[in-house]
Formats: sequence, structure tokens, C-alpha cells
Amino acid sequence: MFVDRRPGRLLTLVGLLLAGALVLTACGGSGGEQSGSESTAPSGASGAFPAILTHKFGTTTVPAAPQRVVSLGYTDQDAILALGVVPVAIREFTGNKPSATWDWAQDRLQGRQPQVLPVGEVSTEAVAALRPDLIIGISAGLTQEQYDTYSKIAPTVAQPAGFVDYGTPWQDATRLTGQALGKPAEADRLISDLEAKFAQVKAANPALQGKTVAGVRPSTADDASFFVWGSQDLRARFFEALGMTIPQEFDQLAGSNFYATVSTEEISKLNAVDSIVLITASDAETQAFENLPGYSGLEPVRAGHSFTPTPEQSAAMSFSSVLSLPALLDTLPADMNAKLA
Repeated sequence: MFVDRRPGRLLTLVGLLLAGALVLTACGGSGGEQSGSESTAPSGASGAFPAILTHKFGTTTVPAAPQRVVSLGYTDQDAILALGVVPVAIREFTGNKPSATWDWAQDRLQGRQPQVLPVGEVSTEAVAALRPDLIIGISAGLTQEQYDTYSKIAPTVAQPAGFVDYGTPWQDATRLTGQALGKPAEADRLISDLEAKFAQVKAANPALQGKTVAGVRPSTADDASFFVWGSQDLRARFFEALGMTIPQEFDQLAGSNFYATVSTEEISKLNAVDSIVLITASDAETQAFENLPGYSGLEPVRAGHSFTPTPEQSAAMSFSSVLSLPALLDTLPADMNAKLA
């Protein structure tokens, strides 16, 4: 087994990553496509190869258009599918959806059923058996050791330098994936189109501008603390792109992580924000958080500025991909704007 030698820590991190999506599936769904099937290969991209990609562990060379792509990261499949390539395998993340693919990306599968890799530990033998010619692990939180091992199987793409693990912005993830697949221009178009949509939604929801926000959920480690997302978290990046801000105190508490752990006795720290978003994994978790001593008396709660996204919205925020974000932009910002106005 190879993904993390501390399975408990891995599952805690994954729980933090999804934080509000549907129930996490420890083993993932069963794969429908056999390892002998091919990816949908990039078309018209021969001039883009060899592609030399730069990431936190150095450089990776993709010599030719890949035919068998493994989506090793928890959310990498969305950018791959958006660029017209169907992976031979997709890593389970949350929701136990068919082919580990949410509704916003299902039509991109082109009727195929990639094999599903588990949400927990993934054996190198299982990856090698897929005979990949490209492994994309931008959202896999790879260590140097893991990257070195996967690179012996096939060219492997890790996350860009400069971001915390699991914190690569969707723009950077899409751009790097486009380079790996020989589709940099198409990736740039996807990025430009979605950035334009963000600008449009931001302008249409002026009540969000400058408002502070805290994305929270109960701790997955104990009952005496809760988590607050720092500004390097993907959900926090979503709010910031709409003109909202994350209090500096939460970033200081998070340090080099994408989240901070706060004692439930210090729930009053949430009085520092204009709005609270409960990004939880179930209705029971939401109720547990709302029942915390002091929660109902928080200023944002009394002002009606506490929000609970739907499971689909929470999953879309947790993915924060070029495919998941458009639908989210059509719903959550307007709801928050109406209540914050």
C-alpha cells in the first residue's frame, strides 16, 4: 500500500477536503471498465509534445499524447474530462457516484465506465496494472517518495509549487492538466470562460463585497473542537473570488495547513465574521454544530447570516473544479447576497 503510511491521518484529511459532500466511501465504487480499455486520447495535439511540466517535485516529460490516463488525485478527473479525455481510472472522493464522477461531469464520460480507485490507500500494483502512460496526481497530496514511486510506472504530474497540499487553485490545476494532455490552449479557454463567469456573478452580488466569512465543520478527530478553513483552502478561495475575505486570525491558526482547529470553548471567535457557512458531511453534523454551546448566540447567527449549502453545493465547493464551479455560481452566491444585503 502506498498513498499514506498513516491511514487515519489520510482519512482525516480526506474528510476535511470533502467537508460537506455526501458520506465518504472508504472503498470507493466498483470499477466498470477493465484495465485493457483505452482513455479517450487528446486529438490534434501532436504539436504539443513532448510536454515538459514543472511542479513541486521538479519536472515531468510527457513524450507523446497519452492514451491511458490515471486520475490519481481526488478531484483531478474534472479537469481531465473537461478537456475531452476519459481516464482509465478515477480516484473515489465522495458521494459514491457512478465512476466516482458527480452529475456536473457525468456527460463527459462519453458513456464509458472508468475503473474506480479507492478513497483510502491505493496500491502501486493496482496503478501499474492499469498500464498508464500518464498519472495525474495534482490533488493527491503526494510526497516526494510517492511521486518517485509513481514516476517509475509512468510520467506523473504532482501539484504546482507554492500551494499547500490539496490547495491548488482550479486555474493552476486546469492549466497544468491541459499541458499534460497537450491541450494548453483549450485549458486557457476554459479558465478564461470561468473567470469571466466569476466576474459576472461577483458584480451581480454586491452585498458579498468585503464581507468576512468562516467556512466551518465539526472536527473529525474529537468532540471538543471544530475546523475553520484558511484562505489556502479551495472553499475559501471560492468565497474570496466573490469579493469576500477570510479573517487573518484563521490563517495564522492554520499555519501551513488549509484549515485551523479551534476549541469549541472558543466558538466566540466566529463573532469576528459577517457570515458563517456550515460545510458539513451530513444533517447530523450540521445539527451537532448548531447545538454547540454558544452557537445560537453568535452575532452572524442572530443576524440570519449562517448558511448551510446543499450536499451538491458542498461537493461542488470541495471539488472546486472547472466543471463543478459553474453550477455553484448559479445558486449559492445569490442566496448569500440576498441575506447579507
